[in-house]
Amino acid sequence: MILKKIFIISSILLLVTLVFFGIYTIAFKPEKNTITETKEIKGTENDITDVLAKKMTNITSDPVVSATMGINGDTIRYYDAITGRAWTMTLRGTNQEVLSNETKGVPKSAKWSANGESTILTYENGNIFVHNHTTSADNKLRDGMDDVVWSGSSGKILYKYYEQESGERTLNIASADGTNWKKLADLPFRNTTFAQIPSSILAAFWPTADVHTNTELFTTTTINESTPKKIFSDKYGANFLFSPNGKKVLVSSVSEDGKKPTLGIMNDDGKNYIDFQVPTIVTKAIWSENSKVVYYAQPNKVPDDVVWPNDYNDKKFMTQDTFYKIDIETSKKSRIIELKDITEQVDATNLFLSPSEDILFFVNRVNGLLYRLKL
Repeated sequence: MILKKIFIISSILLLVTLVFFGIYTIAFKPEKNTITETKEIKGTENDITDVLAKKMTNITSDPVVSATMGINGDTIRYYDAITGRAWTMTLRGTNQEVLSNETKGVPKSAKWSANGESTILTYENGNIFVHNHTTSADNKLRDGMDDVVWSGSSGKILYKYYEQESGERTLNIASADGTNWKKLADLPFRNTTFAQIPSSILAAFWPTADVHTNTELFTTTTINESTPKKIFSDKYGANFLFSPNGKKVLVSSVSEDGKKPTLGIMNDDGKNYIDFQVPTIVTKAIWSENSKVVYYAQPNKVPDDVVWPNDYNDKKFMTQDTFYKIDIETSKKSRIIELKDITEQVDATNLFLSPSEDILFFVNRVNGLLYRLKL
């Protein structure tokens, strides 16, 4: 009888315990975490501190097609070369998030608008799209349009149009979606590079840099069709980069045999050329916002048998760069980073600056990763 009472009491206590445990489990069950499309390059606080302490370091783990500053200047936007997705992250390379999950593959090139809002995407099959990351608008440009670039900060595009029937090549301007187009000038070169001249109504065009070409630089208005004006010539394999105020032009050219590149500067009318005697090219340079300083990567350990700029553009060799800045008024050069702090091979392209100009960003052609260099 006593054993029976003990059994009943034990059963009741067990039942009460199970009831209370069930109530506790339901009431205090932790919520599941929502999985989002994000990733962190440096996983720990020590990793992040290590990144910020280094003079120069990579801030992506995947190769990059192209990168730029975000809309507010406090983020970086880029397309990766693995999935073709667009990403955003902080200036130190943390808190990466996808801008858009949809992709048409990896673009051959990605040209960002001045404010980082939209991108001109060119693919291997020749298709060109303009994608707006704010509105998600995605516009395919019509066939025949190629070499599309942004027309400054206007939100319009400049492009070469090739008419197959007539063989005519023209420079045109249009809205970002390709509508409201207008012819600006006939193009005398088959392979042409062109750009809007900042703070002006003019566009400039020239034959794409080639050691065998005696380069001619032309300007034309973007308001209506007109006869282009030749403002500069007599430099082989030349390429040009206009200053943000549009008053100066950075010029890279090569010796006639293509063995020696050099960087120089001139006025926007093509006059007063000065050779800085710096052995680099404009695709390794970037202007400061005040148009007074040029930051550049200078190639070293270049093979003796290469031909600039052709072999470099064809990726037949990689450079080992060091980094400098030059005051364009005094021609004074200053080293940005000591040689001992460059611990790997760096071939810098796609250079851009943080808004405060305390960080230089670039893509390393050796591994395709995005790097930051403290200035």
